[in-house]
Amino acid sequence: MIKRILLVTRACAPDRFATAWRAAVGAAATAPPPARPLRLAAGTVLPEVSPEAPHDGIGLQWFTDEEHLRRFEAWSASPDGTAAHDLLGEAVELESAGVVVAHEHVMRGDEWLRRQLRDGGIGLKQMALARRAADLTLAQFFDRWRSRAGVVGTVPIPAEVRGLAYIQNHPLLTAGTGTGTGAEAEADWAYDAVNEVYFDDLDGIRRRMAWFAENLDRNEDDLVRESCFVAVREEVL
Repeated sequence: MIKRILLVTRACAPDRFATAWRAAVGAAATAPPPARPLRLAAGTVLPEVSPEAPHDGIGLQWFTDEEHLRRFEAWSASPDGTAAHDLLGEAVELESAGVVVAHEHVMRGDEWLRRQLRDGGIGLKQMALARRAADLTLAQFFDRWRSRAGVVGTVPIPAEVRGLAYIQNHPLLTAGTGTGTGAEAEADWAYDAVNEVYFDDLDGIRRRMAWFAENLDRNEDDLVRESCFVAVREEVL
């Protein structure tokens, strides 16, 4: 599964952003069936939990494979896709928007996640956005990150902050899809890693963030050189 992750800064008043962002993400559903994303989700970052978050909104688009994504991008660049682009421009600052195109790996909670995405509605999750340690290639980073699911360094993540489902999103190793730079270009995504951990309530997210604040820096410097955590209210469209 390919996931296109949009990371944006709002261009409208805070009280209007959630509605405008939902409409902007949902506009992708007007693409014709061969290009239409399999699923869409609009996430609004919660400043009361993550006041220093670098983004206001996170949008998710799912595709069967890279060819499916290319059809969507071709539609987006066509006259028929103009309305969707205009809605996006009303909601966010286009010049500062970031993108990550990634392979989705559900590491834990697959059954719970399938139900959540099938039933739709509102979900709460903590997302981590990170850049890899300077001496690691992307492939090396992915191998090390995958092998450490459930631990920080060698410290096990306590059950009470592990969440209901855990997803690692591994950006494509080349940047040909989603950037227009050619299939052989080296990957240069907004982040090297994006993960998602779902919870029933904000208290669970706060506990996880607090635990990571105490344990991450001294245990993961051989994996990431910088990272941040954001709390997100997500609506599956």
